[in-house]
Amino acid sequence: MVFRLMDEEFGVEIAAVQEIVRVPADLAKVPRTEDYIRGVMNLRGAVIPLIDQRAKFHLPPLDHNDRQRIVVFTMGGVQTGFIVDSVSEVMRIRRDLIKPAPDMSDRQRRVIRRVANLPESRRMILLLDAQQMLGDGALTAEAA
Repeated sequence: MVFRLMDEEFGVEIAAVQEIVRVPADLAKVPRTEDYIRGVMNLRGAVIPLIDQRAKFHLPPLDHNDRQRIVVFTMGGVQTGFIVDSVSEVMRIRRDLIKPAPDMSDRQRRVIRRVANLPESRRMILLLDAQQMLGDGALTAEAA
């Protein structure tokens, strides 16, 4: 599944995605949490934390809009929603087009494991490890 943050495309294995939902207008805020945790939402009776991927990657904030989506993952039995700018598509990428990520910092390497280079469509998609998106392995300003 491919999603966008700013002008960049990121991908995660579709098997890791539970569902994709719209961002509600009002989120329940949680005091004393990291700045990238936007709050929690009720998703059919389950309360899930929402992580703003822009804030997690230290990108400029984006005003709420209709294209934003929450990508819901279940990791270690816990549901978590990641707010992204938009979801582009679900696509199959040939194995020969997927390469290891270039040398980066340890933090970047834990989250960005591989890169899909799609020369015919002039696209490069950074493939993220969904398990690592929650932890301290996420990109930070000094690692970006």
